[in-house]
Amino acid sequence: MLSLASSFVYALLTDRVLLVDFDDSMSGLFCEPFPDDATWLLPGDFTFKGRSNGEKFRGVYSLGNLLEKSEKKHDEEIAVQATALLYLYLSGDNNYDMLFYRDDTQKLLTNVPWLVLRSDQHFVPYFFVMPGFRAELDRLFPDKEAVFQHVGRYLFSPTNRVWGRVARFYDTYLAKAEQRIGLQVRVFYPDKTPASLMLPHILRCMQLQQNETSPTSSATRSRTLKAVLVASLLEEFYTELKEGGGGGVAAVGVYQTSHEGWQETGNGAHNVKALVDIYLLSMCDVLVTSHFSTFGYVAHSLAGLRPWYLQNPGDYEAKRNEPACVRAVSPEPCFHFHPYYDTNSANHGDAAGGGPAPVIMNCEDYEWGFKLANLKY
Repeated sequence: MLSLASSFVYALLTDRVLLVDFDDSMSGLFCEPFPDDATWLLPGDFTFKGRSNGEKFRGVYSLGNLLEKSEKKHDEEIAVQATALLYLYLSGDNNYDMLFYRDDTQKLLTNVPWLVLRSDQHFVPYFFVMPGFRAELDRLFPDKEAVFQHVGRYLFSPTNRVWGRVARFYDTYLAKAEQRIGLQVRVFYPDKTPASLMLPHILRCMQLQQNETSPTSSATRSRTLKAVLVASLLEEFYTELKEGGGGGVAAVGVYQTSHEGWQETGNGAHNVKALVDIYLLSMCDVLVTSHFSTFGYVAHSLAGLRPWYLQNPGDYEAKRNEPACVRAVSPEPCFHFHPYYDTNSANHGDAAGGGPAPVIMNCEDYEWGFKLANLKY
């Protein structure tokens, strides 16, 4: 969802048509976003449908490979403009593909009819660093902390299959609560950070956010009907919170839609459950999410909420006496792996050559990443 939203913004900026090549596990999740008889689905008879993952395809049509070879011959413009299709691999490798984020490369791509883009990143923030895109982006998105929220709410409409589950769970368990608290826990390294080690920090974080976001007296807070929604592949967090009375959150009910145990990439039923959790989290009033989690990013960005990021699980022991979580400055998602490789810039990572745009900051949960914010200087 993050990379698809980014691709849609890129299509707007470059006056292109957006088509998506969903595999079977993605079908049935979203309605068609465009009006009338328009579709965003790649035609079934498209020549390269289903082949863009292959190494041979990447080797032949890769923008990065083409730029690397042609740079040695000083004929980048001729080489790029002579092709009808290019493959853009924007999944975090700091190679020649990252030259995509330069204005001069964008000029070369203007006359290439087909661009096949693959990414697992939210790469919109870097467009704000590129002078060629900045003016149009400022017109499209005057509020830099609502970019994904606007694009996501336009582009992603869950199907009845998904929305029916969302509505039933919300009406049954969450609707009557005066405050809904969403807790999303992603365990990246179960062996190093078991639930027993993470849980005390989760409880500390929830208590911290309650104290800071509910400034009224403890007596008033205790009378507030609250519901905690736990979104996690594991059941332990839900069980411990429920048996412990909500982790210090008074007058509470604790709920979980599912606990799959592990991520099943490519499983359509699993994807439905994940999307249900994302939308339920986006309906909460307060969110506590895992650092570096793209799942959490989508939920809090759709909601337009500044979440509380749980600290790096690998640092739990070392940071025992420090705050268990940090409040985000902006609701926007983080671009984890922005480009560093730039042959024409002494300051690697700056496509403009003149410093980061004033709407870009380092991510609260991943200091090497970029995100959008309404910064004041």
